[in-house]
Amino acid sequence: MAGIIAIIGRPNVGKSSLFNRLTNSRDAIVDDMPGVTRDRLYGEVSHRGRNFYVIDTGGIFGTDTEFSAGIKSHVNEAVKESDIIIFMIEI
Repeated sequence: MAGIIAIIGRPNVGKSSLFNRLTNSRDAIVDDMPGVTRDRLYGEVSHRGRNFYVIDTGGIFGTDTEFSAGIKSHVNEAVKESDIIIFMIEI
């Protein structure tokens, strides 16, 4: 079974861009407006002979909106099913 990596973090720190880079795709929507990603997006990665999955998630710890509870629920599910978590922040 391939490992699973969840990409989580604040809104607009590059989670979807990293997902697209890792999966060599444009499956994740990248936008300057926070809150575009609201659910989980799964992608397959093959790197140096190893295969694994990554999960793109919506931003947490941002401004509360009508979607915040749903986004947090999706992030929690991604964390539960992952073997590794990448927590992205902007510094």
